[in-house]
Formats: sequence, C-alpha cells, structure tokens
Amino acid sequence: MKTYAEVLLNLPIDATLRTYLEHQGLTLPADFNWADDTNTTAALIDAIQSFSDPGVRDKIVAGLQVSTQLAHPRGKQAMFQVGSQNGPALIGLIACLSDQHRAFWLFVHHPALFEQAAEIEYVDSHVQHAQQHDLGTKVPVRRDDASMAGFCEAIKTFYKLELGCGEVCVAHILDRAQGTQLVTVHAKDLAMLRLEFEGMTLTRRVGSPNIHMVLEYSELTGVVRTIIRGGAKFHDMLAQAFTRHLLGIEVAATRIKPPTLDLSPLKLGFQVPQAAADGFVALQVKSITLMSPDTHLKAEFTAMASSEHQCVTELIAAKLPHDNPLAHHWLVNAASINLYYAPPPGKLRSPVVTVEVTRRGRLNLHKYDEKLRAQLERYLVQIGILQEKQTLSVQIEASGESTDLVNEHGE
Repeated sequence: MKTYAEVLLNLPIDATLRTYLEHQGLTLPADFNWADDTNTTAALIDAIQSFSDPGVRDKIVAGLQVSTQLAHPRGKQAMFQVGSQNGPALIGLIACLSDQHRAFWLFVHHPALFEQAAEIEYVDSHVQHAQQHDLGTKVPVRRDDASMAGFCEAIKTFYKLELGCGEVCVAHILDRAQGTQLVTVHAKDLAMLRLEFEGMTLTRRVGSPNIHMVLEYSELTGVVRTIIRGGAKFHDMLAQAFTRHLLGIEVAATRIKPPTLDLSPLKLGFQVPQAAADGFVALQVKSITLMSPDTHLKAEFTAMASSEHQCVTELIAAKLPHDNPLAHHWLVNAASINLYYAPPPGKLRSPVVTVEVTRRGRLNLHKYDEKLRAQLERYLVQIGILQEKQTLSVQIEASGESTDLVNEHGE
C-alpha cells in the first residue's frame, strides 16, 4: 500500500484536495500557496506531519490511504461501472488525471459510490476463490424489507451455530452490468481486544472484525457465484439463504454444488476458428497437468519457448510415441492456454493472453476486461470445456444470436 505522502505526490493540487483537507480540520496559513507543483505538495506533507492535533492528522492520513484501494486498473473499471449510473459522477471521473486521482475524487465527492466500487473491486479481486452454482431458475431478486430481513436472519442463525457470532448482519444489493446483481453482506465476528494507538495513547480497544461475504447472481442465466471465508458448508449456506429469501424458491442441494469441468478436449490442442476473426494469430496449449487413471501419479508438461507456439499435446505425442499418457486415458487436471496477437509494428514479441483452467472449475478470466472475458468464455464453450449455463454473462455468438451460457468460474 502507498503511504499518504506517496498518494499526495500523485494527486493534483486542486479544489478536491483543498476541500478534503479543510473538511478534516487541517489549518493552513491564510496566504498558503495552492499552486499545483511539488513545492506545494511538500508543504502539505510537512503541514500534516507537524499538525498539533493527532486525531485530525490520523483522519487525513486514513482517508488518503483508503483511496489507494481503487487506484489501479481493476479499481478504475469498478469506478466507471458505478459512475455509469450517475451522470455528474461519470463526468467527474472522466476529467480526472489518473486512477489515484479518480479514486480520491470519488471518495471525497461521492462516498456512497466509492463504497459500491470498492465492493465490485473486492469481487473482481477475489473471484478466483469463488464457487459457482447453477440454480436452474431465472427469477428477479426480491428487494423488499421482509425478504432482506429474512436473508440476514438466515446468515445470522448460521454463524451463531457455527462460530458463536454474527448477531449483526448488514446486506446491500447493487446492480451490475448485463443483468447481474451483486449482494454484499457484512456480519459481526467475535469481539477482539486490539492493541492500538488512539491519538497519542496506546490502548487495548474492544472491536469486532467484519466477516465479508459476496454473492453475484445473473437473472439472465440463473447462475450465482459466492465468495465467503470457509469451506463448502459456508458457500452452500450463502447460496441457500439467497435462493430461499431473495429469490423465493427452494433449490435442490445438488444445484448448489460447484461444477467439474471436462478438460479432455484439450488433448487435441486448442482449435477455435472464431479466435482468428477476433485477432489472434496463434493458439497454444502451453502446459498441461495430467493424473494417472489410478490417481497415484501426477505429471506436468510445459512447451518451452523454442517450441514456437506448438501445443504441448503435440510435443508429448512426438516425444513419447509409445508412452503417451494422453493416449492411455490419463485425466487432464489443469491446463494453461496461450492466445497470441500479432506483434505490434516494429516489435518482435507477440502480446499473449493466457487462460488458466482446472478440472475443479477454477479459471483466471477475472483478470481480463468484460469484452475479452466474454470472448474467452465463448472459446471454452465452443470446444466443450464450458457447457451451457456456465457463465454469468449472456454470450453473443458470431452470428449475432444471443445464447444463454453461464459463468467462467466455479472457483
């Protein structure tokens, strides 16, 4: 995390910064020079460090540092997503000079939108730990007070029985793109005595950590994915509470289990004609992890750079013609797929997009933007790794027809 001094060095000296410092109670000379230059920044850093009231100083530093939570490309996407629903906020975000500037500007002028963007960023950062569930239904989310209260009560009851905590539970629903809803939940964990400084005094303070859990649902495809600390029991609880109270239905337990992906199509490489139309010039199964039929042995093979984009499956067949594990019913447990763009003018190296997938349904597609992620999902559907109703977004085929597919993550 950046220090507050580093944050200030990356912020313009503008009305937003001045408003923030004044509202926090920082007193500056009447003739303070607010010129947008490094000398002014250095003077502000010195003024904060030497300010006599430690409480004011701590509030200023905390606010500056919390804005770094969204000061990166993924945070930028989250900010523009929430800003798209608010015209003045969107205009303000566009006018900002950097991701750090956008994050700080949103924190100061639209704190509620900042919190929504932070929830979206949290989901996109932790989606590799999510579990996916195909509910088999496509009904709208209930938002009335009674349904929300029932949802929170179910979570509270679970945590009281499991961990002896959770007596307070707060939930919110946020609409995302393409018909998906984000349900964020904060529950009260067991109380702790923390040794902290309060101003200039070191003291032990009683506080309860936040149990943060998130659920994302698409009413277009009927798929939900859950992010929550704990094992399958916790994921199942969150999905069941959601379907029962916010969808108003009962879902069979078998629907709440994460999927297992069939990676056997990769034994023949990665051949997707649509990828060429999307601008990729070469496709390669870069590495593959195999499990013996009796599950006693696991082997990993990787194509080296000298293979010149040749699939690792072709290399295995060529180097092990009589002992090819792919021909002896070994299970494909995981794989890494490289998709190459043509080199930019004057460059020799081809930009590469890497897809990582495991049999247990974990993918890394969360790291890519929405358009590229949808393309990669479509490729996996076309070769038979992802089945229908295994992506959160509705895929658009090359013909232009819409088909219900599902989420990339059983993560």
